[in-house]
Amino acid sequence: MEVPEAAATAEGQTDRDALLERLTAALRADERIRAAWLTGSLGRGAGDRYSDLDVLVAVADADRPGLLDDWSGLADSVASIVHTQRLGTAVVNHITDGWLRFDASFVDPGDLSERSADGLLPLFDRDDLATRLGGPASSAGPSAATVGRLTREFLRILGLLPVVLGRDEYVVGASGAGLARTLLIQLMVEEVAAPDPGGALHLRGLLPPDRLAQLAALPPIAATRESVLAVHLAVADLFLPLARTLADRSGTPWPAEMLAALREHLDRELGVALSA
Repeated sequence: MEVPEAAATAEGQTDRDALLERLTAALRADERIRAAWLTGSLGRGAGDRYSDLDVLVAVADADRPGLLDDWSGLADSVASIVHTQRLGTAVVNHITDGWLRFDASFVDPGDLSERSADGLLPLFDRDDLATRLGGPASSAGPSAATVGRLTREFLRILGLLPVVLGRDEYVVGASGAGLARTLLIQLMVEEVAAPDPGGALHLRGLLPPDRLAQLAALPPIAATRESVLAVHLAVADLFLPLARTLADRSGTPWPAEMLAALREHLDRELGVALSA
């Protein structure tokens, strides 16, 4: 069989295209699966040669346990699988022996109205389920819960600086610096508030050029006292003003007492003043 032309992946008939064709055939052969769509960056038309395959599978909740029991056989019929990770009853991740990645997400047809039709390319649809999909996705702005969680976690990590530096645990401090950078990236993604931000490995085209430039200009991380301190403070200079802006936009309570206590803690233990 052939994958619908609209769902063909980028850069011609690659190994990934052949995998998608086999996967689509296997899904179609199982009557419990009523429809399937290509999603993710490829579904949005924003994929490249490095993008994995993300497939949304419509299966009734009553049929899902049986389908999941049979899923390993279905996946093995598509490719030689070297890694499978099942995330509850909603998602299964796979890696093939050629290191192609494909993920399957499962949804009950009755829940399709909660999903936008944006970014979905049909592979097949037995029951015209596409008519149940919701309208265009819209950005609701930054999530108050996410902004609050990221901010408090960032302040907690900064508060560990006197511990790791006092113990000369510079390898641990370098790991903390990397985590601080990750939280900053997550906050910048929240600033964009895209309906479907895509995966963690695809920031270009999502973050604006000025934000990417700020991230690129951060000091390099090394397992030294100077680097650990410099990276944390440079990240804080970007994180804290942005967090305050997003807190105001989303109505998130600002952790003023925690921040004040952190400032005193860092000044007392390290003689460091947060500039932000």
